[in-house]
Amino acid sequence: MHCTSSLDSLVDDILLSIFQTLSVKEILTLRRTSKRYYFLSKHRSVWYAAFCTEVLARHLPPPGPSHSLHALPSADLEYRTLLALSLEKLWPRSTPNVIVSSRRRETVDQILLIPGGTQVLTVHGNKVVYWLISGRPGITYKLQKVGEWLSPSDDTCIAVKDTEGRGIIAIGCRDQPNKHATVLSLALKPALSKLCDYSFIPGTVAGISRHLLFLDTTSVQDGGGLELLDWHAQTDGTALLPRIPDLFGPFLGFVHFSDHILVAWETCISVFPVPDIPAQGRIVVAHTKVFMFSEPISSPVAFTACVPQGWTGPDAPAYPPSQETPSLTIVARPKGKLGRIALSMLIPPDNDDGAKHPSSFPYRFLRLSPFVPGVLGDTDRGLRGQECTQICMGSSGRGLCVFGREVRLCGPSLVYIPPCEMQFGPAFETGKAIYEIEAGGDGVSGDKVDFDEGMGRLVVAKGSGGFDVVQLL
Repeated sequence: MHCTSSLDSLVDDILLSIFQTLSVKEILTLRRTSKRYYFLSKHRSVWYAAFCTEVLARHLPPPGPSHSLHALPSADLEYRTLLALSLEKLWPRSTPNVIVSSRRRETVDQILLIPGGTQVLTVHGNKVVYWLISGRPGITYKLQKVGEWLSPSDDTCIAVKDTEGRGIIAIGCRDQPNKHATVLSLALKPALSKLCDYSFIPGTVAGISRHLLFLDTTSVQDGGGLELLDWHAQTDGTALLPRIPDLFGPFLGFVHFSDHILVAWETCISVFPVPDIPAQGRIVVAHTKVFMFSEPISSPVAFTACVPQGWTGPDAPAYPPSQETPSLTIVARPKGKLGRIALSMLIPPDNDDGAKHPSSFPYRFLRLSPFVPGVLGDTDRGLRGQECTQICMGSSGRGLCVFGREVRLCGPSLVYIPPCEMQFGPAFETGKAIYEIEAGGDGVSGDKVDFDEGMGRLVVAKGSGGFDVVQLL
């Protein structure tokens, strides 16, 4: 009481300065002591400081879209701060709660949750629909259809998103190579604003990252590979990341890591420098390194460095990285063992090895023990009844995998690397699944689940049509 009475004699400006130095727990405790402290604890400067020090500075995945930080109101900053701390504490033992469902019973071929966790894309044949999720705890959640995009052909679409949170997507034909592709923005108005349009592309759309559009050209006779277009410059030149057909196998996925592009094939990971795309013609990019898997892998494939991406808004505060040299974990389904997950890791070399063998990509390749769902060691159960159909990983190490109809979570953890080393990698939960997907007539296939690590939110396409939005807490 004596301490509180002393604080009561201070002017509001000084009290606000004190509040800005308190932890979230202390702020919430103090606001319950008086009306004055309650209103002061709602001040924007208090929650701006709390969000920066307890979320961004500690490298927690920030919830919500990355707008201008200085434009976010106090209530939004408080909500994001409390959600980030709750997910840190509860993940991956979170409880799922369906907060809103689409009422339209239209079959969903693919579903994407855009970084920020409030925008959803659903693919229905040659049509893509854009949805917006609004609301928060204590306020009714709503699902609003914002717009739709119709393909110029009757071919089934595939949509890919830029995971760096800029609201950029690309749409092409799923199974038909050498067709059209379109790059669109979800951040501009009107909805689905067209940024770039290609009437003809080599191969099929495989992904989009930064200014590059990635195209899978492995169906061509010469072996092809991963072809890159600079959609931002809107030029016709390409750069080819080549494959060796008899050695590499099919293309499975790619990721930007350590100023390089890493491409996952069936038998290996190949490392390429990020090329400068020519305005005209084609260049072929040489491999920097190739790492072979211990056994062939198949789709799905995902990657994580267990380092949150952080705030990507225009006024992001700068904080030292959580790891000076992060590792990268490759998560995939073994080709011949559909009921388990294969784990491999690229880690920095020992100091002595790095000094003896300098390289532009100074990493060594390790193969980790596989993950099998259910009870640890219950290999037979995993192989017989639970095929892995989807893996989604965030940059922080939070992620999910789908075995059969069961959704299971994973989270970042210290992984023991024999003989005496520890690295951050994803640890999969072996207990009860958090969610069971409603299966359709053809069962559960890939592309039917997506998630956002900052919001702790899933979108799940239902077998009967439509989709659920699921919040983890």
